[in-house]
Amino acid sequence: MRRWHSLLEIIQFPLKMLFVAIILTGLGTLITNQSLSVFWSVNDRNILLLADLFKRTGSFIIINFPFFVMIKFLATKSNSSVPIMIGITGYVLVLVITMLFQPSGLPTSASSAILGLSYSSSLFDRTRYPLQTGFFACAAVVLASRIAYSKSRTKSIYGFFSFVDRDTWGLILTLVLCLITGFALVWIWPIVLSLLNTIFEFIATDITNPMNLFVYGVMDRILADLNLGALMRNLFWFGEQGGTWINNLGVNYTGDVGIWTAQMNSLITPSGVGRLITPYYVLNLFAVPGMLIGFYTMFTDKMEKRRIRLFFLVAILVSLVTGTLLPLELYLLILTPLLFVFHLVVTGALFGIFQSMSVTLGFSYAGSTVTAMPGTLFDFMLYVRNPNMQHTIQMIFVVGVILFVLYLAFTRFYFKYLALDLFNTGASKRRVEGFILAVGGLENIKMMHSSPTRLTIQVVDSSLINFSQIQRLGASRVVESRAGYSVNFGAGSTIIKNEINKRIKEMKRSA
Repeated sequence: MRRWHSLLEIIQFPLKMLFVAIILTGLGTLITNQSLSVFWSVNDRNILLLADLFKRTGSFIIINFPFFVMIKFLATKSNSSVPIMIGITGYVLVLVITMLFQPSGLPTSASSAILGLSYSSSLFDRTRYPLQTGFFACAAVVLASRIAYSKSRTKSIYGFFSFVDRDTWGLILTLVLCLITGFALVWIWPIVLSLLNTIFEFIATDITNPMNLFVYGVMDRILADLNLGALMRNLFWFGEQGGTWINNLGVNYTGDVGIWTAQMNSLITPSGVGRLITPYYVLNLFAVPGMLIGFYTMFTDKMEKRRIRLFFLVAILVSLVTGTLLPLELYLLILTPLLFVFHLVVTGALFGIFQSMSVTLGFSYAGSTVTAMPGTLFDFMLYVRNPNMQHTIQMIFVVGVILFVLYLAFTRFYFKYLALDLFNTGASKRRVEGFILAVGGLENIKMMHSSPTRLTIQVVDSSLINFSQIQRLGASRVVESRAGYSVNFGAGSTIIKNEINKRIKEMKRSA
């Protein structure tokens, strides 16, 4: 578990990059969104160019997020830039192989212009792009690069290839392994797409069935977190799997979002569409803010609370305006897997519940499904003005308030009671007792504070602390600061702190 929690430290900066990218994309979208012309209209050329700059920069980071995570992994535990450079080279090789040798007949959503790569030739019937494999290709390249670099360090300076230095040998080994990886993906990925397509076909058999919508909601979030969301969204948002509609002129529109956009542009109150978007209004405007407030309340140090207060306010504001589901879900997946599962189940349930209630509210959109931000405050305000949607707005608000309270309460309950030793195996008791011994006993503890990821302890005599024992208990890192020793125990930090404080109080009462 310690290694799993240490992943959070590795991807913290990429997650911050993703958060900034979402803000940039959201700002650019807000400025140029034609649907929001009732609130404002921007015609200045420089402002429009600035908005496009925000959107393109943010979209590049979001689309290529696995690439940035890969770079951070390659940079970990290395004082050299060589692993990063050979990893990037190997990754490009994998992308090019999947671009040139992918089987014909794959859906267009199966590939994407990753890092801007594309290939046009008379050999193919259309422009080709690398296969969209999300985190899988990056994970394979990280593994191949680390193996190759490790092997290259043991290369002898004598032998047949003695003229090749170790760094170059690492590059050669990486390219060989990535060559194998690329062709393996070309063979395996169509099988993965076929399995996913089976699930998509099940959902599409009856898109009005709440159970099918439950599966859709869960799959949508899982694929989005794997950077594969476009595989399903393109089919259901703009394809026939999301429904069809023919207007009075005989023009055929397809997809849940495509039909909603066409009907809104035709000044028709949408009917029977929007079911694939409705839950996002509840998640972004109510559920996520509730969870963020729950996280904030788990900080017990008043000074630290004041320091991070602005961040949580900004995070809540971003959730309202653009949505922060992707970085939050990746954070939950690593720090609190149980909270992530809770969120997935609730998300799927929302899709099914709203469908059974015939409550639908979509959004007008025609851009990339990877960077789409459905269910925002401004879209919600836009539809509030429509008298034909008042019942829908009221139901979303009622469900949203319930979800706000549920997310807030369950987040606090998780950190207080479920984050450590869920199945009551005694691991929590052993860790608490082991930590007390490692810091020199209860008498050596002056003060303790906790947060969702770590606990901070001040001691009377620091020479009594056994740092190696603390790490053996599961701490991924121990850092000395002005506030004391910061011990990263992950999500179980609050439980450990509460139990130790309870024992200190009992000791004082018995003294």
